[in-house]
Parts: sequence; structure tokens; C-alpha cells
Amino acid sequence: MTLISSLLNWESAEHALVETLAQHPQKESLQVLAAGEALILVRNWYGWLMLLLPCSKDELARSPCGPLVDDLQKAVGNLALSPWVLCRDELFDAASYWSDPSLIELFKEDKSEPALTLLLLERQDKERDWLTPANTTVNSIRPTKRCVFFSVKGGVGRSSALTMLAITLAMRGKRVLVVDGDFESPGLSSSLLSAGDGQPEYGVVDWLTAQALGADTPSLERMALENAVAPSPLNARLALQGQVLVAPAYGSQTEAYVSKLARIYRQSQDGKAYAQRLNEFLSITETQHKIDITLFDCRAGIDDTAAAAITQLQADVSFLFAINTSQTWDSYRLLFKHLRRNPALFATAVIGADDDDEPWELRRSLRLVSALTPQEHGSYLGYLESLQQNAYETFSEIYDEDSGEDAQAFAPAPGDTDAPHAALRIQWVESLRAFSPLTEPGQLTDALNQAAFADFLNRATTLLGVDDEQSD
Repeated sequence: MTLISSLLNWESAEHALVETLAQHPQKESLQVLAAGEALILVRNWYGWLMLLLPCSKDELARSPCGPLVDDLQKAVGNLALSPWVLCRDELFDAASYWSDPSLIELFKEDKSEPALTLLLLERQDKERDWLTPANTTVNSIRPTKRCVFFSVKGGVGRSSALTMLAITLAMRGKRVLVVDGDFESPGLSSSLLSAGDGQPEYGVVDWLTAQALGADTPSLERMALENAVAPSPLNARLALQGQVLVAPAYGSQTEAYVSKLARIYRQSQDGKAYAQRLNEFLSITETQHKIDITLFDCRAGIDDTAAAAITQLQADVSFLFAINTSQTWDSYRLLFKHLRRNPALFATAVIGADDDDEPWELRRSLRLVSALTPQEHGSYLGYLESLQQNAYETFSEIYDEDSGEDAQAFAPAPGDTDAPHAALRIQWVESLRAFSPLTEPGQLTDALNQAAFADFLNRATTLLGVDDEQSD
């Protein structure tokens, strides 16, 4: 193995360490030393690995575990940090390591009691809360429904679809909050708000900055109500029964946007991580404006700050936009494979729920959207069938194996039309190249555009229960 490969094969290093631990003749001695507590493998900001032991340095020295610890270091190879091992009494705030909610299980020996367990703790430059099970209120308790719009790459019509859904919901009498969460490339709000006087004074990034700097709750509530949200002019132009309200990334009075942006992903002074603070913004804003449905547009890509919207906002529906290319499926497969490392994400515990309430589950909230779907002719004949096959193979990464024995297993069939991989379709029409509803509101009611979005809008409103409410 070359030096480069030894520094880059991170999963191989983990597997080698686990295999060494599982087969080592001194494993029982380490089990006694750990006394029922887990060993923790820490990957630091650069990618180096270090082993934390739940004992004192003196206890380790008096134990026969020295050769085993050395062999574990050899298994990790060039990724092992020096020093390789730290004991509990050598750590500052040792308890925080063993109580970190983002720990991932790598190994557990169930054959003996107490079990020997090895956990992985990822230390990253940004927060790791996107891999931490969310602790917000269950959907049936939260009065506002939420949708997340996500794609692994830009230019797939995600914002256009969000705008069409927002208008459709408002036409049916709903108060809709549109949040521009694509902070690195803001622009959604320009489709729904007039520049200058039409914008609120501040945006979401300003609110998160104020919260991080210690603004009190009443001030943050007032800011959300009066300074960070504005109604869309389309409410009056289209005579909507409901209302579309917009929380832009930045406002008319925003200063030093890029400097603020560089800091919003960090923990606040009171220890709240980015996703927790984003949830707080949404909850406060939804309450202050009596919102029925929130539509959150997040940045494209599989970066952790984008994926946090899927894993942490507990959306009723997360729309995952895709076009039938190998780049799309490879990217989603990488994302799903990483999510799969933390099974706790697939059955989230919920604070404030009654015993009869089902916990929110990430996998069941996902819905694929076939974006820019071409007409089925010529070289595009069979396009949708091919997309569905690729979607099923990709989403199988987060499905359970269908053994037929586990009634709780989540293993949708390829043809299941209610499964996450069953695509909602948006047809490609040439007019979408210049989609600008604020300057040309007729685009929202144009028959050709309505037909292009018909499948997506019909199924999206059904998923949100809006159709059911209309018929009651």
C-alpha cells in the first residue's frame, strides 16, 4: 500500500482496526479494563485517528492490554495520530466524548457481558449535527407542515418547482412561508419579492447572526415578525385566497453578508448547533406568522450543511430532485451510504410526543422528483422507466433487506408508487428557461407550464394532505 492510499482509505483503516479488535487474543483483558464503557475512535479535523479509553492512564499501564493497543495502532497504519491512545484522566471534559450524540457504532461484541463496544466520533471543521438524530416536536404536534427542496446539483428547476407549489397552496387558502436557505447562492426570493422596498430589512442569515450574538427570545420573535419576512406581490396580482410570505437569505439592510455567512454554521454562545438554530428560526417564524406550510429551499450538494436540512428539520416531505445521469445517482448513493452509517437517523426519538404518535422517520419523508423530464421520443424513449430503475437501485442503499420476517422492516418494492424512489414528475418545457413569475405572473397560470408541473403539484398537495382538507 502506498503512502497516499494509506492516508485516504479511511473505511479500510476502520475495518482493519475492527477486525484486529474482534480477533485479538487479549480482547477479554480490554473488555475488563473498559468495564462496560465504550472505546472511542476519534477522527480529528484533518482525518488522523486516535483511540480514547474509559480508564485512567495508571490502570492501562497496570493492565496486560499494551500489546493489543499497539496492534490496533498498526492496523490503522499511517492514519494513527501520535499519541495514539489517551485515557479518560488525560482528557479535558472527558464526559463530553462519551455523551456526544453523533457517535457511530463500529463494533460491538455481544457474546459476553459486559459487551465490548467501539464507537466512532467524527471531528469536522463544521458542525456534525446533520448526523445527529433530531429532537424537535413530532409532525402531528407541530401545527405547521414543512417541505424541504434538495438537489445534489443546481440547475434542475428546484426553485421553480418550489415557487409553483407555493402559489398552488396559497390558491387553496394556505398561509405559506418560503425560506431561501441556499445561503451560498441566494436568489429564490427574487422570484417572489420585489427588490428594494419589497424586501424585509433583514434575512435568515441576519437572524441566525443575532441569535449567535446573544439576542434574547422576545427580540428574536419581534425580528421574525417585523423585520425578516415580507409578503409576495403575487398575493395581490393573482388574488390568492391564502398568502405567500418570504424569508430571504438577506434583506435590504443586510451588511457584511459574506462575513456573517462564514460564521452561521458554528455553534452559538449558548451551545446550539447550526441545525438546532435553524429549527428555532423556523419554529419562531411559523408561530409569529401563523404559517400553515413552510417550503425550505436548501443549497445543492452533499455537503453537511445542505444535508442538515433533510436530517434535522423533520420535514413532512423532503423532495429530492434528480435527472437521470450517472452523476446524480453516484452523488445520492454517496449521501445515502453516509447516512446509513448512523441507523439512529432512521427511527428518530421525538420530544413531546404521546405514546400513540409514531416517531418521525427520515426515510419515509423522502420523495424523489424527476426534474426536467424530457418527452418520451427518439433518444429519450424509455427515459422515465430507466430513471425509476436507477432510483430504486440507489434508494435501496437506505432500505432494509426484505426478509419477509421483520414486520417493521422498511423495504419498498420497485413498483411501489408510494415509496421514496417513486418519482414525482416535472416535464421539461422550453419556457422554463426564462421562468420569472414576478415580472411575468402569467407564467404561473400558463396552460403549458401547468401541464408540466401537474404530476408534481397533484402528488405534492396530496402528500401534504391539502387535497383531503379541501374535500372535507
